[in-house]
Amino acid sequence: MAVLVGCSPRSGSTSKPAESDSTTSMAAYKEAFPLQYSSLQGERIDEKGLKKGHSINILRDICEAPLARDRNGDILYNEDGTVNAASYEYDEKTKRYVLPELSDQQLKEMALFTGCLSCKTSKFNDLYEKQGASAFGSVYNADAKSVVDGEYFDCGMCHSGSPSAGNVSANLMYFKALGEGFAEGLDPKTAVCGQCHNSYDYRSSIKTEGDLQKFRPYRYGTDMESLFKANYEDGVNFSVDKETGIATCTMVHPIVELFQNSPMAKLGVTCVSCHMPKTTDQESGSTYTNHFAANNPLESEDSLKYCLTCHENQGIGSTDEMKSFVQQKASGLAAAHTDLKAKTDSFLSALETAIKSEAKDSATLDQARELYAKATWFERCINTQPTITVGNTVAMSDSAALVAAGNAACDEGMALLS
Repeated sequence: MAVLVGCSPRSGSTSKPAESDSTTSMAAYKEAFPLQYSSLQGERIDEKGLKKGHSINILRDICEAPLARDRNGDILYNEDGTVNAASYEYDEKTKRYVLPELSDQQLKEMALFTGCLSCKTSKFNDLYEKQGASAFGSVYNADAKSVVDGEYFDCGMCHSGSPSAGNVSANLMYFKALGEGFAEGLDPKTAVCGQCHNSYDYRSSIKTEGDLQKFRPYRYGTDMESLFKANYEDGVNFSVDKETGIATCTMVHPIVELFQNSPMAKLGVTCVSCHMPKTTDQESGSTYTNHFAANNPLESEDSLKYCLTCHENQGIGSTDEMKSFVQQKASGLAAAHTDLKAKTDSFLSALETAIKSEAKDSATLDQARELYAKATWFERCINTQPTITVGNTVAMSDSAALVAAGNAACDEGMALLS
C-alpha cells in the first residue's frame, strides 16, 4: 500500500437569490452569498496535522479518494495522520491525487460506497430517491458522481430553499429515517449539525427498506445509557475480538446525543451559537453568519465573545480569560479520562485472564463482557471525534456523568471477576 499524504473571491454583494428549489447549484449561491460561501470553504490543521473542515476539497477526498476504509466507507487514519492508498493517480494539472476510472468491483473492494454521502451532501437524498435503500451499499461510481456533481456540504443540507436564517432544518433522510422524530424535537440550529455528528453506525447494515424500518437506535431513549443498550444489542459501534468475544466501543462522534444533557443545551445554546458566530467582514463592514463550522471556538474571537455574554457573570472579563477557563475545564476532563482509561485497561486484562482460565461461569463472563463494553462506550464518549485533544468536548456534554458511568461499569465488572 502506498502512503497518500494530504492534498490540498469575495464580492461586495449580499443580495439573496429568488426562492428556488434544491436543484440550485452552489455556484449560484456562491455569487449570492459570497461571505458565507467563502467561510464555508475554511480549513484548519488539527493537532495531528490532519485537515479539518467542510470545504469541497476535503469532502471530495473523504468521499472519493481510494483509501483504506472501514465497512461504512469512512477513511481509516493511521496514528500519525497518514492514510493508506489502494489506488490513485497524480494529476499534474491540478496537483492533486485523483481516483482513476475503476470497475464497480474494484470500488466495492475499496469500500467506496455511496452510503458515505449520507451525511456529506443533500444529493444523497436524490440517490436514495433513485436507488432506494440500496444507495447505502451501492458503489460510488461515475453514475452516482453525476448525481452529486461535486455538491458536497451544499446549502440544501441545512436550508430549505434559498438560504436564510429562518429556514434552517435537518434535511438529510438518513438522520430522520432512523431518528423517529429525534431531529424534529431538536432546535434546528443543533439538528443541522446532529444530522452528521451523531452515533449512527448502521449504513453498512442497510440493504432494504425493511432495514430502514428495523433499525431504531433511540428505541430505549436518547441518553447515552439507553443508546449503549440499543447499540450493544444491534452489534454496531463495537469491535469484537473473535477469540475472547470481548467487544470494545469504536463509536466516532455521538455529539448531538451527548449535547442533550450538557449545561449549554439546558441554557438554550445551540451548536450554531458557538461554532457559527456572527462575524463582521473587515472589508465591507457587513455582518454575516460565519459558516466555518469546523473551527475551534477557542480560536475564534467571535465565538469567545459570545461565550462572554453569559460567563462574564462569573467574573471572566476577556476572551483570553474565557479561553483559559475552558482549557482548565478541559484539562480536568482529560485527567479524569486518563484515570478511566487506565481502569478499563485493567478491567480488560482481568477479563481476558478470567476467560482463558475459565474461572467463572459463562453467565458471569457474559455479564462482565457487557460491562467492559459499557465502560469503553463511556470512555469513547469522552475521547470522541471530531476533536483530537481529549477534554475538548467538556462544554458539549455532561462530562462528570460520563466519567462516573464509565467508572461504575469498571467497578461492577471487576467485582464480578474477583
